[in-house]
Amino acid sequence: MSPLGVHGAVPPEFSEFFRAEYPRLVRGLAAAGATVEEAKDVAQEAMLELAGIWPNCRRPYGWVRKVAWHKYLKIAERDRKRTNGEWQACLHPPAVHDYDDPDEKEWVRQRLLELPPRQRAVVALYVDGYSTDEIGELLKMEVSTVRSHLRHARTALRRSIEGDQPEGGP
Repeated sequence: MSPLGVHGAVPPEFSEFFRAEYPRLVRGLAAAGATVEEAKDVAQEAMLELAGIWPNCRRPYGWVRKVAWHKYLKIAERDRKRTNGEWQACLHPPAVHDYDDPDEKEWVRQRLLELPPRQRAVVALYVDGYSTDEIGELLKMEVSTVRSHLRHARTALRRSIEGDQPEGGP
């Protein structure tokens, strides 16, 4: 019998899980720096893999997130290597004081994109409500490494915000 049921049908429990968790997973990936298309693709791939092992998966919430994060980090690493020059420019952007789009969410997204992929992933999970222990488990990192990524990300974000302040500003 297929892991998806007798005739390849999806079990109702998986359907409920998918409806509840897919949007949250996509939001988390997008917050980590994935484009919406990348986030949807990676989330879908992870959910398909989960569907294949659904009856035997004891912790689907953590499993699907871990798989999705690893898939996204692979994409981010590949893109980083392919466009190293552009990537370096993102890590050290010039100070910009005028934004074409004053939308706060876009501004925050741009600040997050300045972070390295691992720091973005840790920050996104932390903002999504995961503890440092849970993040370490999901990303296969020591808790001390998670805390270090959070500390470095906060420092980088603080510097980025300070760099956005007008001369003699608040």
